[in-house]
This record gives sequence, C-alpha cells and structure tokens, in this order.
Amino acid sequence: MSTAVMGKKIRRNVARRKERKQPVNKGAVLGGILLGLGRTVFILTRWTLGIAAVGVVSFGILFAYRWITTHEFFALVNLQIEGSQRLGRDEIAEMGGVSTGSNVLSINIAEVQRRIAASEWVESVAVTRVLPDGLIIEVKEREPAFLTRRDEQLYYADVNGQTIAAVSVDKFISLPLLETEEGVQVGNGIRTLLDEVARNSLPFGMSQIAWLRQDSADQFSIFLEKPRVLVQLDGADLDSALKSLTKVWADLGRRGELDRIEFIFVMPGRAWIRLHADQTL
Repeated sequence: MSTAVMGKKIRRNVARRKERKQPVNKGAVLGGILLGLGRTVFILTRWTLGIAAVGVVSFGILFAYRWITTHEFFALVNLQIEGSQRLGRDEIAEMGGVSTGSNVLSINIAEVQRRIAASEWVESVAVTRVLPDGLIIEVKEREPAFLTRRDEQLYYADVNGQTIAAVSVDKFISLPLLETEEGVQVGNGIRTLLDEVARNSLPFGMSQIAWLRQDSADQFSIFLEKPRVLVQLDGADLDSALKSLTKVWADLGRRGELDRIEFIFVMPGRAWIRLHADQTL
C-alpha cells in the first residue's frame, strides 16, 4: 500500500558535475606581455626618432639661417636711394638704420620702411632687396608750396595748406607766405594759381610773390615784391580773371606804368586800378 505525502517535495539526490580546471599556459601569458611591451617600445622609439628628426631639421635650418645672415657674400655694397630732394642720402640711410656692410638678408624691410615713413618730409617709401648685395630705397617727398604761420612759428606747407615741417636753416627754401582768413579753407583756386605760375602763363613768377591769401571761397589776394602791387582776383571764374589780369598787365607794361600801380582788382573782362598816393594817370 502506497502512502502519499502532501505538502512536501521529494528531494532527489542528483550527482553534481565536477568542473575541471584548465591548466594555465604560462608561455602564452608571457608571450602576450612581451608582445605588449614590444609594441610600447616600438611606439616610443618611433616618437623619439620623430622628435629627434624635427630637432635635427630645426637645428639645420637655424644654422643655415645664421650662416647666410652673417656671411660676407650677402654684405650690403650697393645702396641706392632714389627720389630724395631735401633729405640727404646719408640722412635717409640713417633714418632707416641701414649702412653698407650690413647683411642684406638680415635687414628687416618693413622696419626700414616704417622708420623712414615716420619723417614729416616723406609721403611714401618703398624698400626693395636686391640679392646678393643690393638694397633700393625709393622715397617720395612731400612738396612744399608755401610758408605758413602756426603758433608764431614758420612752417613749410603743401599745396593744400597742410603743414609739413618747421622752417630750419639747413633746409631753408624761399617760398611765398600763405595766409588765410579765419575759418576759410584753402580752395582749388590757390592750386590753379600755382599751376599757372609754374607754367609761366602769368606775367609774374613765383620769386616775385611775397604772399598769397585766400580772402574767401572765391577771392584771392597776391602781393608782389617787384613791382610792389597788391592783386585781388575774383575766383568765381578764375581762368577768365587770370586772362584779364594778363591783358591789363601787358597794357600797363607797354605804357611803363606798372611801378605807379598800388592795387589791381580783376574780374572776368574788367579791372580796377588804384595808383600810389603820389601818382596820377
């Protein structure tokens, strides 16, 4: 007769499987370690060789640079300075910090240009290296057209009335004095007048002009030293006024009366004349 046991599980004894331990392959482990170490050494060696190569190349470049910038083959022999009028050749070279015997390749072109351009007389400058032993410095100077007063000091001024440099004995140039009324800018009429004088199309030259003045936007005054006469021009139509002046001047010259004239006011097609106080027509 069988008996059922309720609420209990029947446990059966099952034989456990025993895991077999694999023997460690010491040779394979050692081989892996040596392989990793070899790769590390290879990478380090490659980097070391690369850094060494860069160092060698850099040293070679530095050595070559020092050699060519000190070798006498590149010593400056031919120094050409062009365009200078008021600045002397030696003065420009000193401004730029260059001298014969300097190594052409060691000269800093930009620095030379900067130093020369700092001069108040220089409008522009270009420096060219000519291997193996040459340097060309091309200077364009500012052109003085007048003398002008500023703070009780005389200055050279360009055709636009812009000051250039203070008048000095070593660079003295005889030029007419430019005067302007307060608030009046130098206009195109003054430049036109100078162009006509330079072309000798007027009856007097620059050496006869003592001073010029821009009285207003459309009126100019010129005082001449010989003959001593003040000329005023209506600049609304300056070309026509200058033609009228030329005709009046020629007529007075033919009649021998220029020395008797104190003042002339000229407009296109017309002229008014005032004699010296002790003169009559």
